[in-house]
Amino acid sequence: MSDAKEGYKNISKTVALIAICAALYAVASAATSPIPTPWGVGHFRPGVIVPALFALISTPFVAGTGAAIGTFMASFILATFGLSNPFLSLVSGVPGNFIGFYLLSWLLSKGRTWHSFVTSSVIALFVGNFIAATGVTAYFSFVVPNWAAWTIAEKISTIFGLTLFWMVTMIPFVVALVPPLYRGIAPILSERFATGVRPEFFGNDRPRDLLYNSVMVFLLFMAIYVGVVMTPFGDAIFNKVIRPEYVFWAKNLFIIAGGTVLAFGLTASFFMSKKLSPESIGRKV
Repeated sequence: MSDAKEGYKNISKTVALIAICAALYAVASAATSPIPTPWGVGHFRPGVIVPALFALISTPFVAGTGAAIGTFMASFILATFGLSNPFLSLVSGVPGNFIGFYLLSWLLSKGRTWHSFVTSSVIALFVGNFIAATGVTAYFSFVVPNWAAWTIAEKISTIFGLTLFWMVTMIPFVVALVPPLYRGIAPILSERFATGVRPEFFGNDRPRDLLYNSVMVFLLFMAIYVGVVMTPFGDAIFNKVIRPEYVFWAKNLFIIAGGTVLAFGLTASFFMSKKLSPESIGRKV
């Protein structure tokens, strides 16, 4: 009987964590929904810091499910204002968010260090946004005549354009805001939801590992920036935008994203070398 009660409590805590993640993500997503993308599809979404935080503190199932439900809730609410489409969300945002944040949490379960957090965030956000972008393009190809008339090359280019745009608008917020949020919130959630929250804190980074990792990600974004600014690749992925005045700023977001990762690496490495981190980051008190 005691085992059954304990199992029920664990399920209840998991459901509660999913509900908290979903609700916070829905609110955060809705708050920035009026900010459009150059394609007029999807939203500017710094609110991904919510499921990214839950990917750190909880399990892949909690992070993925909370993100999927949260993005659908936001889409359902925004549909009343003509700002979203729940059916589109079901084939794009829901699977993209679930797989992306499930993957992020799973990757972080394999390496609990801040340099793995940077790498895992880039990988997971690319994968999740690629799935979402593919769903968007497929959906509109069936329901919008203009999209249906596009060539395969134009559709593939648009998928990569949406993927990269969403990724570089999310990375700066995830890398800059999730670590301090984790430090403040993880101890509280660990106390209330002990069985649903990962007990171990981040640590065992060597400053040079984090710095090296951050520099590599920075160079990756700089390489993409050069590609979208100085090669036909950039023209191709922005070929079908409906707001061309945003393209210049969209391209320069790669510099901002790369610079944010590099700044995080430099700052965190400095504090690590001074023995202020990583032990102090996320420690329970």
